[in-house]
Amino acid sequence: MKALLPLCGAFLIGLCTVASAADDDGLSEQIRQLKSEALDLNRDLTLLEQELLYASPQTSIFVSVDVGTPIRLVDVNLTIDGQHVGYHFYSDQEFEALTKGGIQRLYTGNLASGRHVMEATITGYDPLGKDYQKTTSYTFTKGAGKKMVEMQVVDDLNKQQHKFEFREWNQQ
Repeated sequence: MKALLPLCGAFLIGLCTVASAADDDGLSEQIRQLKSEALDLNRDLTLLEQELLYASPQTSIFVSVDVGTPIRLVDVNLTIDGQHVGYHFYSDQEFEALTKGGIQRLYTGNLASGRHVMEATITGYDPLGKDYQKTTSYTFTKGAGKKMVEMQVVDDLNKQQHKFEFREWNQQ
């Protein structure tokens, strides 16, 4: 990666030299376009280098459910900051493990420090077998360290559906 940056710099200097000579030949517009593309490439390489050298520590989103829930969770769809980042369809065995206290990692990735909005849509069946879909949003702030967020799907027995509770952990 570091070897590419000096090459890009040398390429830009060469383009500037060719551009000043080419202005007289009527090719200046093409040369300006090439210079612009080279500057864009240099910017992209610098951003990539920054991401590789100074990557934000990871963020993980976990899913858990109430122990012994009479409500059946079918699937979960997850977006963070408007980007789809996770989906899981639960087999009978996976859902049974969750109802016995298991926890599932739905997403792990690098997020920049700052405020993020997570949106989860779940599909499930109520105790009577009727299907439904419910969406929730949760805003969290990521610092310099690792961030873990647990989305617990808990019973709302009054409505015979799920509701959501969230817990957060930070690691330095």
